[in-house]
Amino acid sequence: MNVRDIEYFVAVADLGAFGRAADRCCVSQPTLSGQIRKLEDELGHPLFERSTRSVILTPFGMEVLEIARSVLDGCDEIIKRGRALDDPFSGDLSLGLFPTLCPWLLPRLAPLFSATYSAIDFTLVEEKTAVLQRMLAEHRLDGAILALPQETEDVVCLPLFSEPFLAAVHPSHPWSKRVSVHPSELAGQPLLLLEDGHCLRDQSLDLCARYGVGEHGTFRATSLETLRQMVRLGSGITLIPRLAVNESIDDGVRYIPFETTDARRDIGLCYRRSHPRARLFVDIARRIGDMCGIALPVDRCAAQK
Repeated sequence: MNVRDIEYFVAVADLGAFGRAADRCCVSQPTLSGQIRKLEDELGHPLFERSTRSVILTPFGMEVLEIARSVLDGCDEIIKRGRALDDPFSGDLSLGLFPTLCPWLLPRLAPLFSATYSAIDFTLVEEKTAVLQRMLAEHRLDGAILALPQETEDVVCLPLFSEPFLAAVHPSHPWSKRVSVHPSELAGQPLLLLEDGHCLRDQSLDLCARYGVGEHGTFRATSLETLRQMVRLGSGITLIPRLAVNESIDDGVRYIPFETTDARRDIGLCYRRSHPRARLFVDIARRIGDMCGIALPVDRCAAQK
């Protein structure tokens, strides 16, 4: 048994066909099929049920597949660690961002990454927080930009910036001319929030709970832009992170700052404690923090004042 044989096995399991698996592995189909036959002979049990139309994992093959993936992940990790020791500022790096941050932070990160880390090939993944946490733990991501705190001993979190929330209201709302509001004033307001699974929902509910405010109705939005559209239609008010506000355009919504300093979310760059490129993450975190510390948009209501 060797690593290449395991790679062939996983490729067939993923693609369900020997021909496509051979193409992925850059070998001929007879070579790949022969190596898998030898692997099955060595193990003493078939890994696949073969027919003229399909290739299906046997129960034994299903049991082995997860272990095989772990072996390949471990081999990739060994290679990454070796390369990281040579130069942590080169090679591949995968980073995750959650949906209520990614569309507004990514346009700022792209120029920074291309100008500062030209020797690094970045892969950026947008997923909900729980998915990013799982991908990080399973070594499918090198790091992730997440809301803090992250209570995991195996993960290091470097603070990036603190982003305030703004109350988003329709222009006809009584608050639309206000300079600021207090979170306690959210009580009795038709407050709209995201569906379960979004960390922004949890952060908003946490803020509301501190001031005795409850959620309004049963509507749950799937995205921040859906919430913003509901506000435009006069269906209620919501909380919008400051980065998601473009002060250069009038989007039919008025944004009012909160009077308290706890109406905010803290953002950090998280990576596994065992990751060999800690020096790179520290450098990235410093640069993002410097950038966002001076580049957050001004409040629209303050600009209109």
